[in-house]
Amino acid sequence: MYAIARREQFSDSAFLWEIDAPDVAQAAEPGHFVMLRLAEGGERIPLTVADFDRARGTVTVVVQALGKTTRAMRDDYAEGDAFADFVGPLGLPQHIERAGHVVLVGGGLGVAPVYPQLRAFKQAGNRTTCIVGFRSADLVFWQDRLAAWSDTLVVCTDDGSAGRPGLVTSALAELLERERPDLVVAIGPMPMMRACAETTRPHGVKTLVSLNTIMVDGTGMCGSCRVSVGGEVKFACVDGPDFDAHAIDFAELVARQKRFSREETRATEDQAHVCSLEQKLIVDGKRTYKKYAALERHQVKMPERDPSERAGNFAEVNLGYGWAAALREAERCIQCAKPTCIDGCPVSIDIPRFIRHLLVRDVDAAVAAIHESSIFPSVCGRVCPQERQCEAQCVLVKAKMEPVAIGRLERFVGDHAKPVKEEPPRFPRSLGNVAIVGSGPGGLACAADLVKYGADVTVYEALHVVGGVLRYGIPSFRLPRDIIEREVARLSDIGVRFETNKVVGKTFTIAQLTGAMGFDAVFIAAGAGAPAFLGIPGESAGQVFSANEFLTRVNLMGGDQFPYRDTPIGLGDDVVVIGAGNTAMDCLRVARRLGASRVRCVYRRSEAEAPARVEELRHAREEGVEFCFLHAPVAIDVDAEGSVRGIEVEKMALGEPDARGRRAPVPLGECVTWPCDTVIYALGTKANPIVAKATQGLAVSKWGYIVADEATQATNLPGVFAGGDIVTGGATVILAMSAGRRAARAIGAYLQRGRAQWPLTADDIAAFVPPRPLGVAQPA
Repeated sequence: MYAIARREQFSDSAFLWEIDAPDVAQAAEPGHFVMLRLAEGGERIPLTVADFDRARGTVTVVVQALGKTTRAMRDDYAEGDAFADFVGPLGLPQHIERAGHVVLVGGGLGVAPVYPQLRAFKQAGNRTTCIVGFRSADLVFWQDRLAAWSDTLVVCTDDGSAGRPGLVTSALAELLERERPDLVVAIGPMPMMRACAETTRPHGVKTLVSLNTIMVDGTGMCGSCRVSVGGEVKFACVDGPDFDAHAIDFAELVARQKRFSREETRATEDQAHVCSLEQKLIVDGKRTYKKYAALERHQVKMPERDPSERAGNFAEVNLGYGWAAALREAERCIQCAKPTCIDGCPVSIDIPRFIRHLLVRDVDAAVAAIHESSIFPSVCGRVCPQERQCEAQCVLVKAKMEPVAIGRLERFVGDHAKPVKEEPPRFPRSLGNVAIVGSGPGGLACAADLVKYGADVTVYEALHVVGGVLRYGIPSFRLPRDIIEREVARLSDIGVRFETNKVVGKTFTIAQLTGAMGFDAVFIAAGAGAPAFLGIPGESAGQVFSANEFLTRVNLMGGDQFPYRDTPIGLGDDVVVIGAGNTAMDCLRVARRLGASRVRCVYRRSEAEAPARVEELRHAREEGVEFCFLHAPVAIDVDAEGSVRGIEVEKMALGEPDARGRRAPVPLGECVTWPCDTVIYALGTKANPIVAKATQGLAVSKWGYIVADEATQATNLPGVFAGGDIVTGGATVILAMSAGRRAARAIGAYLQRGRAQWPLTADDIAAFVPPRPLGVAQPA
């Protein structure tokens, strides 16, 4: 990073940066230029060196705010700020010699790079005349500096408000009529330099111009800055920037300088739109700022990998929005005065606020808004069923339009925000010592909030990697592993301690955690985990898998790479998966990727009742999965050696709705047997009994789930809290996170009250005031 040591504003558009760049300053000479880039994703722009100070180690550039980058330099960077890249010095320095009488002509910002050359020519013993031009008196700068090195200084203004009225070419022409100088050097806008060349041509006076042309790298690699000089192609970045003005093909050069004019216009219009949105939505706080008629009725489609390609590999299927698609979709959010989408989010993300920041291109502020409620934007943006939660509450639905694609925007923000190395927050004293059992989404969400409250947190994970169901349950084509690693790493950065290969209930117990191990509170987020079976004949055959086993062998242990990795799978060629939830879809699609030529989904209800996301059903069908709805497994057919050779199913019809509102399947008494060699059960999970059996007195339901208060996640044991699937049964990532956040606040309240009160009430939780980290100002 390079710091702005000094900043000076000359006019509304013109300003100076003195940049701390010792290496560049040591090598800089008059005539050199530098390449500057503000930040990741920014363009590289050439700027002529206006001055340098070897002793201070600084380089000075003078800039006019014309395009997007230079406007950002003017508006967004103050003295003391830093920017990404500063490369140079580049090009050839001006050849300084004792020529005699040297005339230096500068127009507009060309005045600044004239200065070091003027100084150098004077120090070489030349007589110097300096002619500089500005539009008006209020734009004049450096007059005293120029006068110090000029035998004659002529200041021109277009409107006559200072110095000589008229253009610099008129002053140059008058000088040429009086005497013949030995050298003219012109620096400024292209039309001015071309006019100077034509002014001196009849007099035969050697004339040099400095070409600040369009370029990308500035080192001779791209050829963008090429110019025809005397019939030969020259590169301004390595052969220049100073060239014989009378030999330059200015017509060609002017045409080349216009080649991005359409894009520049588009960027200017886009920037004006962003500024308008920022004023309207952030400064003025306007809400419901658009009418429905101005919106696209349908969501911007998510680009996807082609089914024929993706069915053969584990690369991510949904490719995510690019900037254009994300901004187009964000424009569909009308910024409701009463945003119902927040009510639909289990962790209450301020959805309109993060979209507002995205609209004005501030993706870092957008992710910060999400992080206030969710630690996993890139994960939740991929795997949460937004269509049943926040998006279902979008006001556009009532207007018979598709909702804003909130999940896709959340994913975009999480993926595109600049990674920031976070530091653990510091507090005057620890809130307490908390153990978390399980590193799935509920445990991680709880850990994140507790660290922010000032607690010391240790997460115990039974497996050898952190992430729980995110790791073993969700395939990489839906949730790439680097996304999990990146988001978990944030928790390590802020101070969460992880211990893997620790099975609470076996390695040590809850009683040991709260006793000899010194923890003040425990949150159990172990997940449900135990697979469910039907109890039908044949399901103990070797080729009958639970979804947990099948997916763990692939997702966690790399069984898809057997024998190059050690864990086998033993999948056949004709696979049947029982169930139609998201886990079943994962099993079906993994089986296709492992090479099974036929993969069937067997489900006792119709497609309308299938719990899986509509997108997952569509993806599976596109990848060649067959669906057999309204069929219920009756038996698994095995041969004499105990191997699976088929599955018997009974046809079903839909009867009356059950207790959860789904129409109950009714047997029709007609059975059929289909050949297959592998069966996978994806019927949900049951409570894993390890923790409950090892914790004396812990209340559990008749199904084995831990009993916890819905508002506080508190169990019947003082200091012990529980949440997620081990309490509710199998649910979604975001619901587990919601339970984790409730538990964190309850634990905070419990510790803040000195562990003196049990059980806690909802009022106790509401009264909890999180301690403020050191160095963070108290809100007004």
